[in-house]
Amino acid sequence: MIVINKLHGKVNLLLFALIVLHFAYPFSEFSNTASAIYVTFYCLMIGIGIYVTTTNRRRIIIGTLLNALTIITGIIWALTSNDRDLNAFLFVFYGVITSNGLLISWTILEYIFKSQEVTGSVLSAGITFYMMIGNVFTPLYFLLDALVRTTTGSPAFVFNTQNIEITWQRMYYFSFTTLTTLGYGDITPISHYVEPFVTAEAIIGVLYTAVLMARLVSLYERRD
Repeated sequence: MIVINKLHGKVNLLLFALIVLHFAYPFSEFSNTASAIYVTFYCLMIGIGIYVTTTNRRRIIIGTLLNALTIITGIIWALTSNDRDLNAFLFVFYGVITSNGLLISWTILEYIFKSQEVTGSVLSAGITFYMMIGNVFTPLYFLLDALVRTTTGSPAFVFNTQNIEITWQRMYYFSFTTLTTLGYGDITPISHYVEPFVTAEAIIGVLYTAVLMARLVSLYERRD
């Protein structure tokens, strides 16, 4: 109940940050500096999520410290032309972002299903959680890619239209096309280790829409 009271009316702040990042990510490919700025704002979004969804002071402190570490490693990575050889930075950066994203998403989902009526905050939370799914899978795919590269020496994904490395921006795009089951096919998972995660995101995207609509209809009928 404490989490519900804290999220009520404040989840819009996280949703706003997610929308800004969603439309700003293409511009971060222009230069290393723009990429570093984007990483900073992305970590700021995670920080907002931690603040909005966490009621335990110790968790806020730990999450903030981890996020600060993410900012430092992320900026170093961005300013070194996305050097894939910096595996230590990659594991920390993507691992911490994935973990924080999962915690934030779980709290938002809990808020949706514990709410007793349909409100603007519940609707905002539903949209926020959907966008968080895409944001969680983006670093998760990179983390898996780093693991596959380390163990096999080959990438886990390929960019079919261009012979270039897949950047954060392209992976973010891939995550959301997978989530929405658009499947344009310009980026393809080529490792059988990552295929279950890609299909899992597509399944979550389809099921979440159906489950969320059922939940909102249930709350609306209960109100009547």
